[in-house]
Amino acid sequence: MRFRRPRRDRQAAADTTMSYSDPEPAPDYSGPALLDAPGVEVAVRVALTGRLDPTDGQFHWYGRVSAADGTTLPDPGRGQVFLTIPGRTPTPGVLQERDPWGDLRIAGIGAPPFSL
Repeated sequence: MRFRRPRRDRQAAADTTMSYSDPEPAPDYSGPALLDAPGVEVAVRVALTGRLDPTDGQFHWYGRVSAADGTTLPDPGRGQVFLTIPGRTPTPGVLQERDPWGDLRIAGIGAPPFSL
């Protein structure tokens, strides 16, 4: 006995008028912030985004930190830091790596420093 694949409706396959909904925009923030690292507080500019991880059920936020006034950013890997966006509470995060332009990657798990 041979099984046959069902035939596709050629008219439905050629229909290009189907509309798809746009994906939900990612929550994000870009602007000024205060980075509180061990032994130093620095005014910075950040570009942050995040997503809900279906594996662990927690919100993972991440982004880039740039020195706002040309000051030197702290070295990554110095433990936990706190990022404060104007009008929000300090949020713990970790500095991960420095890019070729001297900016830092920051990441955290839990409530993000920006509003959703």
